[in-house]
Amino acid sequence: MREKLTFNEINKSPCLTWNWLKMNRASLEVEADAGAEGGKREIKATKKGETVRIPLAFDDGKRYEHEQVVTAEENSEITVIIDYTSDAGAGGFSSVKTRLVAKPYSKIHLVKVNMLGQGFVQIDDTDGECADNAEISVTQIELGGAKTYAQVKNELKGFASSFKSSTAYITAGTQLLDMNYVVNHTGHKTDTKMVVKGTVSGAAQKTYRGTIDFKRGCAEATGDEQEETLLLSPAAVNKSIPMILCDEENVSGTHGATLGKIGAEELFYFQSRGISAETAEKILSCAKVMSVASEIPDEELRSRIGAFIGADEESGR
Repeated sequence: MREKLTFNEINKSPCLTWNWLKMNRASLEVEADAGAEGGKREIKATKKGETVRIPLAFDDGKRYEHEQVVTAEENSEITVIIDYTSDAGAGGFSSVKTRLVAKPYSKIHLVKVNMLGQGFVQIDDTDGECADNAEISVTQIELGGAKTYAQVKNELKGFASSFKSSTAYITAGTQLLDMNYVVNHTGHKTDTKMVVKGTVSGAAQKTYRGTIDFKRGCAEATGDEQEETLLLSPAAVNKSIPMILCDEENVSGTHGATLGKIGAEELFYFQSRGISAETAEKILSCAKVMSVASEIPDEELRSRIGAFIGADEESGR
């Protein structure tokens, strides 16, 4: 039996823009199995150097609901690696929720890699909270699926706590990728660094909302967000909202967004070496992804990412 699922406020921006831009939130209607497979997993880190791998392999036509709660106790460090895979032509629906709790002087590195089949629809939510001198870093790579809605939120409550995110994506064909990153600074001397880079081609659609919110009381906090988008088709749609909100005077926040095609000098460089424009585009797309994948402490997973996007083939030219 299948049922219709409706989501009206996915990836809602914390500060609304003009409604006519249609970027404040996303909505989704999808048909999926009435019963979902999956479950909840709780992970606790009590020492440094722990690594947990969670491979999630999805079958065609199935609905999945997974939840993870990761707690890093005081002075501990943990890396959690979650990769989503299915057959190339598979489709279905997946909902994944991940909760991160970093206690004083702890570190959490979360890795999420989406290499789902071309028919999958996925909603992926990550929520984090940092205590004093704690650090959360998120490495996220979005490659597969028909429609992906990825949200990352983090609360920097503790003194000198920090958040870092590195995100890479390739959207092609008719893929849709909708991202929402929000970091709330409430603690003194907190810090955020967010980088997102990728390629939009074909008739793909990509939306990125990135918000750093300096709340009252977060004096001496710092934040920086940077986006790089390579646009390879006149039919592709790219939407970006980099925002810095501020309710505290003694803070420093910066943001920037770069959108464009391959430059004439870059193209000339490739063509002078016998590399076509199409191949050059693929090389640059793969380079963006692999630069972020280099942060993943799993050689086998990095190799699978390279194979998925054809990076190995292009590097051999």
